[in-house]
Amino acid sequence: MAINKAFMNLNGAMDLIKMSKNPLAPIYEAITNSLEALAQRTGEHQKIAGEIEVRFYFSGLLADHKDLESIEIIDNGAGFIEENYNRFREFFDKSKGYDNRGTGRLQYFHRFHRIRIDSIFEEGGKFHQRTLDCHKTNFLAKESYEPSETIQNQITSVLLSEYSANSTEKDYFAQISIEEVASSIKNHFLLRFYLDKKKAGFQVPAIKIIFFENNEHLDERMIDPDSIPSPKSEGIIKIPYMKVGYAKSGKRELEIIKDKTEIIKWAHFVLDEAELGQNGIFLCSKDIPVQSIRFEKLKKNDHIKGSRFLTAFYGDVLDDSNNVSDSVDSFTFPDRKEIEQKLDDMFISSDQEYIIFDSIYEQVNKAIPGIYKDVVDIQQEQKRDIESIAKAHGIPTDAIEKAKIGISDTEFTITKKLYKAQSDELAEKGFKAKKLFESLKKLDPTTNDYQEDIKQKTEELSKLVEEQNKEELSRYIIRREMITNILKKIIDEELEYQINPKSPGKNKNRESLIHDLIFKRKSTSTHRLNDLWILNEEFMHFDGCSDVPLNQIKTDDGNLLLIDVPKESIDALNLKLSRRPDIFLYSNEEKCLLVEFKEPNVDLSDHLNQLTKYCTLIANFGAKKIRGFYCYLIGENINSIDLDGDYKETVNGDWIRSNIPIVSRDSNRNNIANAQIEIIKLSSVHARAHRRNKSFAEKLGIQELLQ
Repeated sequence: MAINKAFMNLNGAMDLIKMSKNPLAPIYEAITNSLEALAQRTGEHQKIAGEIEVRFYFSGLLADHKDLESIEIIDNGAGFIEENYNRFREFFDKSKGYDNRGTGRLQYFHRFHRIRIDSIFEEGGKFHQRTLDCHKTNFLAKESYEPSETIQNQITSVLLSEYSANSTEKDYFAQISIEEVASSIKNHFLLRFYLDKKKAGFQVPAIKIIFFENNEHLDERMIDPDSIPSPKSEGIIKIPYMKVGYAKSGKRELEIIKDKTEIIKWAHFVLDEAELGQNGIFLCSKDIPVQSIRFEKLKKNDHIKGSRFLTAFYGDVLDDSNNVSDSVDSFTFPDRKEIEQKLDDMFISSDQEYIIFDSIYEQVNKAIPGIYKDVVDIQQEQKRDIESIAKAHGIPTDAIEKAKIGISDTEFTITKKLYKAQSDELAEKGFKAKKLFESLKKLDPTTNDYQEDIKQKTEELSKLVEEQNKEELSRYIIRREMITNILKKIIDEELEYQINPKSPGKNKNRESLIHDLIFKRKSTSTHRLNDLWILNEEFMHFDGCSDVPLNQIKTDDGNLLLIDVPKESIDALNLKLSRRPDIFLYSNEEKCLLVEFKEPNVDLSDHLNQLTKYCTLIANFGAKKIRGFYCYLIGENINSIDLDGDYKETVNGDWIRSNIPIVSRDSNRNNIANAQIEIIKLSSVHARAHRRNKSFAEKLGIQELLQ
């Protein structure tokens, strides 16, 4: 009795089997069918060199733009013999073959509305030609079968045409290169090719990819069987079977079945980065990737010493079609939660044995660190380097995670990413800080809760300051206190340099030591490291120089401070334009600062006119008018009796004289500027600096380091 089979409606089948997310899925399906057809010929002990051609047909009016129209896959396999023809006509036929799912051709129709198959094959000792014309609205719209008398060579062509996809996928094909296609095909079938090479009597076919545009040959690439690499390492993992058992409490639970496991093998390939576009770890079925496994330590585009990595897990339990989705893009193993939710179901059998996906995932993830040991070791070394880079640039260590640094990133790239991550975080915190400050307008100083409110907002703002910033500030304050301490030792002549001089007489020159400590002599700019803060915090923000002749000093615009005075005028007025103030600072328009250091045992009152002479020269011969001078005479010994009556004592025990007239050098002697002179003791400089440092240290909780 003939058995009539029910055929499923094509649209109904497509509703059941969803479109694969991979745009190349139809190509993979066609190549899989070609490999099966070639394996059938090899099984017949025919000595053939397998060949597969994948032709992409594009159209396009612009040189840099192409639209995919159709794809043709040609092979010299067994062809559409009766057995293969019947399997093609019936969906969900899992009777035979590598794929064993009977749904792959549905991926054709998800993207192409028409399939034309032209196959010349040998069957029963004779050659035949079968042509099938399939359409999305009518699966077998037209077909023919007749003897082939003219062509005596087996060849099958599958033409996928009337391409239809969304704009994103069209853009994908518009931009894809032939190298990307070749690489994707090679890597998709890498495990299968490797395993096929190991089979006796089977030859891995050569695969040629050809691009045509407007029916003209554009480019081609060959995947040579000899280029298929062997894995760098191989191994196995064991997956336990589980069943429903009973705990001591009598409650049902999942338990491991002793001495019953499934073996899953793995193969780890290392390829040149030009051959492998992305790293990947895959669970494979029928030797092709189905589901990817994420490895946090290795991003898809990372490469190490010019190599990328592909690891394939494969085995009988993964090949079983019952464990794979019909769209062949995921596995259908139950997970632990799914079974545990059914434990109270009275119909669930205690004899049922399970492989759960949680067990596979767990064992795979246990194996990965060992497989990628070299990568893990390099990453640990890189982590230390990244932390050093972050520390060197004063970037908080928590920015490292947010920077998303890859293992193949260079030092320059790492630094850029760290600064970007820090910038993003600062922007976010800056916004929060701005909102906090805006909320201050709601505070009322007259209320009883005012102090508590301001304290709360201060704490909120302080939480935005990184712990590392606190560490950097602590180091900064400690360094400042060290400078303060060195100043005291110079004054008291306690430096070893002073006690045991390398050159006679050097140990007594405390003025030079103090000068170099605060602002190195012969420095032409304040942009280099200096410690002017010890005199006044604002001094660090002014441009200036140290121990440079007046006629060589340049202002912040790069021009000379003094005009070019004729030699006759210099001689007539007895000008000393090469005088060198210890420190000159150009604060802003029409104002400057002058600092003069003296030995601690020198009487400062004997040098008061020195500073006014500098002021007079600059006021009279300055290229820019300077009308305000702030002068500082710094030493230790001062006889207040010798000071003019308009000197006033400050709260720190120093002396200040304001509104000193600076007159023109002509006969008119007009008042052209004003100066202020402050006489400061070195011991006062030390004491004031120490008080500031101590105040900061107490706020940071490091006061014990400043004892």
